[in-house]
Amino acid sequence: MRPFEFVEPTTLPEIVSLLQAGGPHTRIIAGGSDLLGELKDDVVHYERLVSLGGLEALRDIQHDAAGLHLGALVTLTQMEYEPRFQGPYRILAEAARGVATPEIRQQGTLGGNLCQRPRCLYYRSALSPCLKKGGTDCPAVTGPYQDYLSIMGGHGCFCVHASDLAPPLIALRAQVTLTGTTGQRTLALEHFFAGPEHDVQRENILAAAEVLTSVSVPPAPPQWRGTYVKARERTAGDFPLVSVAVGYSLEQGRVQHARLVLGGVAPTPWHSLHGEAALEGQELSPALAARVADTVLAEAQPRAHNAFKVEIGRALIARAIMTVATLA
Repeated sequence: MRPFEFVEPTTLPEIVSLLQAGGPHTRIIAGGSDLLGELKDDVVHYERLVSLGGLEALRDIQHDAAGLHLGALVTLTQMEYEPRFQGPYRILAEAARGVATPEIRQQGTLGGNLCQRPRCLYYRSALSPCLKKGGTDCPAVTGPYQDYLSIMGGHGCFCVHASDLAPPLIALRAQVTLTGTTGQRTLALEHFFAGPEHDVQRENILAAAEVLTSVSVPPAPPQWRGTYVKARERTAGDFPLVSVAVGYSLEQGRVQHARLVLGGVAPTPWHSLHGEAALEGQELSPALAARVADTVLAEAQPRAHNAFKVEIGRALIARAIMTVATLA
């Protein structure tokens, strides 16, 4: 690992000022479980890391009539054991519980999980000049390691977004607050992410001197419940091959307020509007769940060696749809 300066300011304006002054040579750090891996592998190098650790207010979880409010430094362990994550919010504890290992969940943060960089083997190799590092092409297209690539929305770069928290938060219609030199702005979480067609070297719309400071989740519709399921090679430690967040209210046997979001299949979390439309207003049954899964995966365009992700996705979507109906 190359040397760098580590600073830990105690105010948000000071952090924003340091980011603005440092430009591309300065990077924000929260828990560090993703960024430190990049630094150790010599994938990236920064002269200065600006820590959010001095901002205690970003570690809070609040619940009021307006919904949930989570600071960016809330750890995955906090989310895993948060007693207020019941009913519609249970899906968040479920997702956090399945991330990596207990040690990483203790260190990893909500903001870091949403802002993590791709796990693509070509991006993570210091010797591979991929598009995200200023190269001229995507070596994954013709390379041997295609199992983990996207099956939707590649646009020249076929990495996937590996966040476990993004799909359930998008299903809950979460919003993020970003703080920068011009103040604060709040937007839907699903609009925070940006695919390679917008800027191949980035995964979100954060400005250079801007920080993701909080996530808010509005109240869910009555009786809305959701679940998060995923497939991975090993049951502990691995990132998802495919993940699915599904939620809805069940009224007189029919699905209402359907939400369906996939992870691990595209460069950004994949919000399936077609899947939701196929589910909404229908009488719940295994046959319906299978049809919805087919509708969602009809958009898939797998690579030569990862068509198995389509079949995994079908099974997970159908399972998740039927599971929601069993939740109290």
